[in-house]
Amino acid sequence: MNIKAVFFDIGGTLYKEKRFEIPPWASKLSSFLKKQCLSIAPDKIYSTYVNVRDELIKGAIDSIEIWHLSILTLTLSRLNIIPNPRLVMEAYKLFTESLMEIMEPYKGVHEIMEWLKSKGLKIGIVSNTGSHYLIYRILEKDGLLKYVDSLVTSQMVSWRKPDRRIFLYACSTLNVKPGESVHVGNDPIADVLGAKNAGLTVIQKISEHTPKSDLADAVIMKLEEIKHIIEKLMRFS
Repeated sequence: MNIKAVFFDIGGTLYKEKRFEIPPWASKLSSFLKKQCLSIAPDKIYSTYVNVRDELIKGAIDSIEIWHLSILTLTLSRLNIIPNPRLVMEAYKLFTESLMEIMEPYKGVHEIMEWLKSKGLKIGIVSNTGSHYLIYRILEKDGLLKYVDSLVTSQMVSWRKPDRRIFLYACSTLNVKPGESVHVGNDPIADVLGAKNAGLTVIQKISEHTPKSDLADAVIMKLEEIKHIIEKLMRFS
């Protein structure tokens, strides 16, 4: 197998995300709206956002991404706030910056990226997200952007994993064939099934919260474990 590129998922693979009953962005948005003389509690903002998100997802084609911006705009409207463009974009900025604060890379990510580069491999990101800008900014914030040759998100291309088209598009951006590519992800459906259907070799990163997929070509619990798997694949290329 002639490996030329390794693609990574973000959430649960390269990054861990802190969990909250009411996320910090809802509190920040509540404070922001209060300055606009609009008093709405964080839990009301969050519950309305969740309802709007579920409504939009239910009405969408399965593999199509719904942008955070579109959910947030309709959320403001449901809260009886006129979603004028300036207000929406200021709220969206608060939203994305708050999400950045609760995401942090797993230990050893920098070392893995450096190692892959030392092997002459291209590195790509394939992430499901309602905000391409969010993923760009967290990679930039944590000094990982310098390693990334291609950043492909579902917001950018519209298709969500496990749609095979997002993986094929990602391969095309790096001028590599699916058979020359490895995808590392945690989700048994979005990452493993999706990437396998596109023809990539898949390494699944599991945890106590992640069910193992029988379709994965290899399974790891820590990122550094991919080294011996990649080396083995490269030896047989």
